[in-house]
Amino acid sequence: MNSEEHLGKFDQGNTEDENINIGEVLNKYLYHWPVFLVCIIITLSIAFVYLRYTRPVYQINTSLLIKDDKKSATSADILSQLDLFGSSKVVENEVEILKSKALMRKVVDRLHLDVNYIAEGMVISTDLYEKKTIEFIAVKINPDFFNHEFEITFPNATQYVLKNNVTGKAIKGSYNQLQRNSFGVYKILKSPDFSNFNVPAVRVILNDPSLVTDSFLSRLTVAVAGKQSTVLNLTFQTTIPQQGKDVLNTLIQVYNEAALADKNKTTESTIRFVDERLGLINRELTDVEKDVESFKSSNGLTDISGEAALYLENVRVNDAQLNEVNIKLGAIQDIQRYVNANSTKEKLPSTFGIDDPVLLGQITQLSEFLLQRDKLLATTQEDNPLVAPLIKQIETTRASVISNVKNIASTLLTTKRELENNNAKYQVSIKKIPTQERQFVSIKRQQSIKETLYLYLLQKKEEAALSYASTLADSRVVDEAYSSNAPIKPKRQLTYLAALLLGLLLPLGYIYIRDLINNKVIKLSDVTKETPVSVLGEVVFEEGSEMIVVSTTSRKAIAEQFRSIRTNMQFIHGKQTNGQGNVTLFTSSMSGEGKTFVATNIAVALAISGRKTVLLELDLRKPKVSKYLDLANKIGLSNYLIGKADFAEIIQPSGIHENLFVIGSGPIPPNPSELLIQDEMEVLINYLKLNFDEILIDSPPIGLVTDAQILARLTDVTIYLVRHGVTFKGQLRQLEKLRLENKFPKLNVILNGVQLGGSYGYGYGYGYYSDDIKQHQVTLKSIGKDFFKRF
Repeated sequence: MNSEEHLGKFDQGNTEDENINIGEVLNKYLYHWPVFLVCIIITLSIAFVYLRYTRPVYQINTSLLIKDDKKSATSADILSQLDLFGSSKVVENEVEILKSKALMRKVVDRLHLDVNYIAEGMVISTDLYEKKTIEFIAVKINPDFFNHEFEITFPNATQYVLKNNVTGKAIKGSYNQLQRNSFGVYKILKSPDFSNFNVPAVRVILNDPSLVTDSFLSRLTVAVAGKQSTVLNLTFQTTIPQQGKDVLNTLIQVYNEAALADKNKTTESTIRFVDERLGLINRELTDVEKDVESFKSSNGLTDISGEAALYLENVRVNDAQLNEVNIKLGAIQDIQRYVNANSTKEKLPSTFGIDDPVLLGQITQLSEFLLQRDKLLATTQEDNPLVAPLIKQIETTRASVISNVKNIASTLLTTKRELENNNAKYQVSIKKIPTQERQFVSIKRQQSIKETLYLYLLQKKEEAALSYASTLADSRVVDEAYSSNAPIKPKRQLTYLAALLLGLLLPLGYIYIRDLINNKVIKLSDVTKETPVSVLGEVVFEEGSEMIVVSTTSRKAIAEQFRSIRTNMQFIHGKQTNGQGNVTLFTSSMSGEGKTFVATNIAVALAISGRKTVLLELDLRKPKVSKYLDLANKIGLSNYLIGKADFAEIIQPSGIHENLFVIGSGPIPPNPSELLIQDEMEVLINYLKLNFDEILIDSPPIGLVTDAQILARLTDVTIYLVRHGVTFKGQLRQLEKLRLENKFPKLNVILNGVQLGGSYGYGYGYGYYSDDIKQHQVTLKSIGKDFFKRF
């Protein structure tokens, strides 16, 4: 076969390799079915244990409608009209409020969720949230004991013993009584199901309320139901459904309480202001009434003239208007105090008497902006991009309030001056009245002013109290908290499916990586990738102690392969025209690749076919042919090469077949390479070519010594042995180098030791071709060996 034919076959091999053989890939993975089986069993077992001992998580749901009374109120909505201090709701803001730490901390404190009650199980512990026999009320616990486990025992009907399982310290206490000790301030209450003689010890864990709050918030989700909707969907994930229901219901409860408290801040401020003024006016009115009574009694007056009564009525009306102006000025000063304070800690101003809707709206807006700023600064820094726009809004609103307040104050001061001028005119008119009547009118005037003011304040107080009493929460529960019927995690089917997929993927990855990092020849394509050298044939691996597997009657697969190689060798050598025998050299990269085994059996196959064959044991360093054939090796090639023996002495029958002869190596010489390079070697080969049809040379590996290269000049064909799982892929590059340098004539490859039924699709079958020959005996040992071989 010339070089063009070699290159053509090499190109064809590459083309075939580029087209992935799906059957070969599948066979490679199916061969390792025990790996898949074991991995699937392990992953499914892990999934089973995980599902068995993992506490199921349930999802608790509830819905909350956020009402906007300012948008929905009508003229007939009396309660909305009475809500003088309300404001519209922004749904996104309410979402953030519901997710705030402040509200969740109130839920934790109200439900005492910082205490866990544990029941010891065989493998895992169970939380006794619904079945607790006692309740541990932690008022203030020493932080040093957070996350400590306590054991509570009940020695008698009136006392308990609280033992710290971490430090071993125990303290006695009485039920329903507040205790103060090194653990902190707490008390233990009996549940309705408590029985002094039937209650086992209870384990409790005291947790940091802040960490519990964060944990509960991480499991809470608040989302708007739709773009145009004001309904909020609250979900909470928990392993205890009843606890989740209690958390959501209590969260809505404290949210409504906080909303009502926030709405009533201004109303409460107004009521406090009116109460203070009423107390002062009440005392002044009492004093004036006493003065009227005393004046009438001392002067014997029963009535005054009609003119004095007219003046008195005019003064009363004017003074009432003046007092109203003074009250409004007082409210304006209160607003100025609040605006200049720039803090949410400052109590809200009273807007009593102020009927300007623009100013009232600006004050409410300023209060909301300040509250948002403080909430934001509680979790971020002042240089946060979200803070700057909010501060700018606060300054703009404050400036608008200040400007509006100045305008209103200016108007009120002008009105006050006009009313005071009217009073001065009335005073001049009163001076014309007789002395006693004038004095009485002056006293009566004070009484009238106080009475009018007192009645005015009483009216405003009732209006504020009615607004306070009619304040409603701006939300309504659509659905009470309810739990999902099945746990949301872990999902049994999904877990088993994931385990099954993992059980398949792990072996796939294992086999792929093992194949990727494998640096030895495994399949025929490994050879064809590295070199275009023709592959003469393949020899399967067969366990056994027989060195000669080819015989006249043998129908084994390995024997048939040697016969096939024999036929291919005849094509390579071609027809003999000069009457001389064919010389074939057998070599390999290193020891252990089956070179001697293959050469010996090919020699037997040639002899059986009627070809007179001689096998030369020219691996003078490690001879094996004589050992395989159980021949004496006292006189051989080494004796001939040094002139101590002739042809007749070194050629001996093989004892296997009459056509097969062997020339042994003889005693191992100290200088094999120097002996082989002598002319005696060429003389011997020429003699053998005249007297034998086939001359086979078993030479040393080319990767270790140069003997094979020395003998190559005397041969017609070179057969290079590559062994499955032994030859390194890198050594094939050396083979390609030899081909390019043309150091060996007609270089061909035999792939030896191919695993039958292996992972790369060699489908020769296992055993024998003939049914009348005994098959391999299947035993548990052989099954087990095959099972573990596939890993």
